[in-house]
Amino acid sequence: MSGKVILVTKSKTYAEKHFCSLLAAGFEIVYFPTIQIKPQLDSEELRRGLENFNEFDWIIFTSTNAVEVFYEIAVRKNIKLKKIKIACVGSETAERCRQKNIRVNLVPYEFSAAGLVKEFAKVNLIDKKVFIPCSGLSRSELKLELAELGADVTSVPIYDAVVNDEINLISEIEIINKKKPDVFVFTSPSSFNNYLVLMNIESPAKYFEHNVVCSIGSTTEAAITANNVYVSIVPESFSLSGVKEAIKKYFSIEKNIA
Repeated sequence: MSGKVILVTKSKTYAEKHFCSLLAAGFEIVYFPTIQIKPQLDSEELRRGLENFNEFDWIIFTSTNAVEVFYEIAVRKNIKLKKIKIACVGSETAERCRQKNIRVNLVPYEFSAAGLVKEFAKVNLIDKKVFIPCSGLSRSELKLELAELGADVTSVPIYDAVVNDEINLISEIEIINKKKPDVFVFTSPSSFNNYLVLMNIESPAKYFEHNVVCSIGSTTEAAITANNVYVSIVPESFSLSGVKEAIKKYFSIEKNIA
């Protein structure tokens, strides 16, 4: 696999540990974080959501970004989480919680919002209060489906996921323009849409026509295919570790990677 280039739409800081074995197999990795996180720490909506915070039974974290920003809010406002149950959509989000000494009570087998709903269907949520700190771009399906299970759900945007500034990616853009990656890894719908903006791509179908596109999960896959782009790889486990394993399998190099 010497010379093949994989572009990952995450920062090197958070993603590098997952792709070391691919580097060892001869791949080149370009880390290209297309998303910039802008916390909303003092919004009126957040203030209202936190007024009776100790009454909540569950907090649901749907991303590592939600964990990072909410932890900052908790520290600033002296919010205690010990008495509240914590659910995380995936293993990486759960690991970020554990790194901050936040106990995790539930992680679904299927790392997605749909998987989380399936797990909560096994729990009595009638009249339980659920708090979801999320992105301003978050979809409402999770809130609605939990409400159908009887929960009283409060969903509060605590950050905006905006397009990263080109000035932060000058060297990466130069690398991409000189040698277009062979494999593209998109980790959310926003990561894909923001890549189109940053690279001024008017025809996604044509741009990705001869490349391998990898989506971290089904939601991201739907956003990509909506732009008439074929997705070659979707991991069984919706995580960066799952992406690594799926790429290994796709290129049939399992035996060459420790």
